[in-house]
Amino acid sequence: MSAIVVVDFAYKGPKRTGYGTGRKGLQYLLKYLQYRDNRNNHLATDRHYERWNDRGLGKHHSEILGHCDDLKSEHVLAWTWVVSPAPDLMQLVPETQQRALVCQLTERVVEDYYAERGFCIPEYAYVLHERQTHDDQLNHLHTHVILPGTAPEIGECLPVYNNKERGHDALFREVASRQFAELLDETIGLDWRDQRPDPQPERNSLADWFPR
Repeated sequence: MSAIVVVDFAYKGPKRTGYGTGRKGLQYLLKYLQYRDNRNNHLATDRHYERWNDRGLGKHHSEILGHCDDLKSEHVLAWTWVVSPAPDLMQLVPETQQRALVCQLTERVVEDYYAERGFCIPEYAYVLHERQTHDDQLNHLHTHVILPGTAPEIGECLPVYNNKERGHDALFREVASRQFAELLDETIGLDWRDQRPDPQPERNSLADWFPR
C-alpha cells in the first residue's frame, strides 16, 4: 500500500568533489528551485520574483546561499529536503486549501523533526512546486526545503547530521506521516483513513509517483 507522504533528505558539502556538489552545486540547485516549477516550465527570471517561503534563511537564492555559507558545519553546507504528500490524498482536500496545507505540513515536519532530535529549529526556506504523477496524471504539490548544516544553540551552532543507519530516516518518515495524518483529519475528517488503514506502510520512493 502506498505511503501517505514521502520525504527524503540529501546534503551539499562545502567542498566540490564533482558535478552538482559543493557550493557551486548548491548555487545551481537554489537557482533551479527558484526559477523552475517543473521540467518543462521555466519561470520568469525576474530578480524581484519572490518564490521562497522564508523562515530566516532568505527570500532569494543568493541570500540563501550566503546564509548557508555562514551556518555551515565542517561537513555540511546545506541539507536539502523534499516533503511530498500522496497525490490521491491531496485530491480529497479542497483545491483552495491545498497549497496552504502543504506549506503547513512542511513547517510542522521541520519543527517536529528538529524537536525530536533535541535541536532548536534552524533558519530555513522552502519552495512549493507542482508536477504530475506518471500514472494518473494527478497534479501533485510538494516542497523543497533548504536547511543549514547547523542548528542554533545558546552561544554556538551545533552540527546536524542525518544518518539513515542511526534511524534518522525512519524518524523523518514517522514525523511526516503523523503530521500529514493530523492535518488531513483536521481538514477533511477521518474518512480518508479508509484508503490507508496503516498510515505508515513500507517505505516508498519519490520515483513511485513521479516520471523519470
